[in-house]
This record gives sequence, structure tokens and C-alpha cells, in this order.
Amino acid sequence: METARTIDVRGLEHSEREALIFPALEALRDGDALRLVIEFNPVPLVHMLKAREEFEVAHEKEGPEAWILGVKRITSGGDKKDRLRALLRELQSGDVSEEIKERVRELLSEVDASTLGILEQELIREGVSHDEIRGGLCDIHLEFMRDALVESRKEVQAPHPVNTLMEEHKVILESLGELATLVGRLEDVKDLKAMGDDVARLQDIAHHLVEAESHHEREEEALFPALEKHDVVEPPNIMRMDHLELRKRKQELYRLAHNPEDLPFDEFKGRIIELGRYLSRELEAHIFKEDNILYQIALQLLTPEEWDTVKRDCDKIGYCCFTPEDQGPKEVTVELDLRPMPPFQRHERIFEEWDRLEPGQTLRIINDHDPRPLHYQFEAEQKGKYAWAYDQEGPRDWIVRITRTK
Repeated sequence: METARTIDVRGLEHSEREALIFPALEALRDGDALRLVIEFNPVPLVHMLKAREEFEVAHEKEGPEAWILGVKRITSGGDKKDRLRALLRELQSGDVSEEIKERVRELLSEVDASTLGILEQELIREGVSHDEIRGGLCDIHLEFMRDALVESRKEVQAPHPVNTLMEEHKVILESLGELATLVGRLEDVKDLKAMGDDVARLQDIAHHLVEAESHHEREEEALFPALEKHDVVEPPNIMRMDHLELRKRKQELYRLAHNPEDLPFDEFKGRIIELGRYLSRELEAHIFKEDNILYQIALQLLTPEEWDTVKRDCDKIGYCCFTPEDQGPKEVTVELDLRPMPPFQRHERIFEEWDRLEPGQTLRIINDHDPRPLHYQFEAEQKGKYAWAYDQEGPRDWIVRITRTK
């Protein structure tokens, strides 16, 4: 590649990197080149540049201390991002013709889920609001890409974190289906008594939706930070904003379902119908975007080592009451025979092993006396985080199972 201007963004904050890179890219004229020096593998940036089809991208160096990209502008036309921006404006005008729909189908047939997510991220950098993306482009995904996205979706097996999240989504979708059916019946009901068993059913549905909070927490605290380390920032931000809106309505549904007599029935009924319709529509759309866009980006970018870290973080946060049993941490029992050790080493060794355990895993210790002082220590320092059970109580050996519950 020809001699080119070099921009070294190593050590800079995310916003500082963007402020240098993107204006420099936009300033390139046909035939101009740019060298970018970055301290990590810039996979999202490469995806974005290739999606625009106006840049030629080459790796001049691939780690470990630095990645160097050579970027050359080869044409200023045919920019998918500009086409997407223009279509978004037309879709938001409220007059969506068949001609516009056909242009959307044509554009979206040219990009995969991860590329589309990165194009969205670039549009947000350039001033398109999160609400426009959420209310416009994400609707495009659902209307025009549903079949294609599902067909190309990459699947992973349990206990991979994405498999767990997607299996939980299936259970949540079942609850949403029941909620939509219940709301349909509620339209013709005249009073609370006439709801009959639907009151208890509504409470159960609301409980499952609120119980999904640990599902969202695992995304926000384990998966999203891993994506952000790869400079994929805006798609997780959009999902977090969805979580906030959905959380408020799920909590209100739960409160109303468990206190139906707090409001006049007509007001109660109207609010349940409004919340039910919103959650059935918006949460289903949110789940589709995560399964077919966000998770797919993550599966392309994260390394096996990063997924191991995500899994450990998920295990620490915990799972939903409806998480399939084979999705959580594997049952593990660590056996520790204390009898050959000097007494002064035993407690230190016990807590070394204990600190390595994940929730649901067990430390099984064999001792030559009743470890009652150890039990007192656990009660003082680990209260609420363990379960203590004797497998054998003397007369010669004592065997205790200590299970981490949190």
C-alpha cells in the first residue's frame, strides 16, 4: 500500500479513538490511504469498512502488541450506510410505499446480521438517535429479515452462555404467548370476579417475566462488557435501553396482578391490556434482535477464552427459576483430605478451594475430628452463601459436604 498518513490510537479512550479515526476516514478521497495502529484486534471496524464497499482494507500487522490496518478509499459511491440512512428517513415519514419496501429488501439482502449491527453503530456515531434506530431500523430487521436471519443463525450447544440465554428466551416467549391470549379474553370481562382463574394465571405470568431479571443481568454484566472490549458499543446500549423500558412495565404488571383491587376494575383492566400488548409486542421483538443480531455478533467476535470468562461471570450472577437444568454450572465436587495436613494449614487450604468454587459446586472435606469450629467460621463469614451437611460423623473420621449456594 502507498505511503499513507498514520494514526496511532493505542491507549486512548473509546470516544478519543472515534474522534481521530472517523473524521480521517471520511476525509479520504478516491485513492487516498490511511494506516491505523490499534492495541487490539479491530474486528468490528474491519466489518464496518468492508460493509461500506468503498474501502480496501489490509492487515499490515496482527498483534500481539499492536494491529495495523491499511485502509484505502477505492470509490465514493454505493455506500450502504447512506442508503440505509435515506431509507430510514423515508420509513419514518409515515408513507411507506411498496417501492420503498422493495428497496429495503434489496439493501438488507446484501448484508448479514453483524454487518447491519455495525452499520447501525456507525449511524449512531454520526448523530442518528438511539430511538430512531430502535424504532426504525430494528423494525426493518423484524419485517424484512426475519426469515433470512433465522435461517443463517449460528447455534451453539449447552452450556454455552448464548445457548442458555436463547433457551431462556423460549420460556419467556411462551409466557408472552399466554399473556397475549389472556389479554384477549380480558377485553370482554366485566368485573374482577368474572376473571376467575385468570387472576392467578396473570400473577404467574408476571412472576416469570420479573424473574427474568437475572437473565438481563447476565447480559448487562457478563456479555455486553465482553462485546464492548471489541469496540461493539452501540448495539449493547440499545439493548440496555430496551431493558429499562421493559423492566418498568414488567414490574408494573407484577404489582397490578398481585393487587388487582387497588384500582377500579375498568382502570385495572385497561392498564393490564395496555401493558400486556406492549410487552407481547416489544419484548418479543427485543428477543428476536438479541437471538438473531446481537448474539450473532458476539459469536463472531469473542474467543473461546472470552466465552469461558462470560460463562464464569454468568454462573456467579445466577440463573432464572425457569432456566433449563442443563444450562447452569455443572455439578462439581472437590474432595479435600485434611488428615495428612498439619492443623495450622487446614483452614487456609479449605478456603483456597472454597474460593475456586462456583455456585452449585461442593467442597467435600475429610477430617480426623468434628470440624465444628470451621462451621462457626463459615456461619460468620459466609452466611447465606453455603449449605453444610455431614456425610459421616465419626467415630474416627468426619466427612462434610459444603456447597456454595451463591
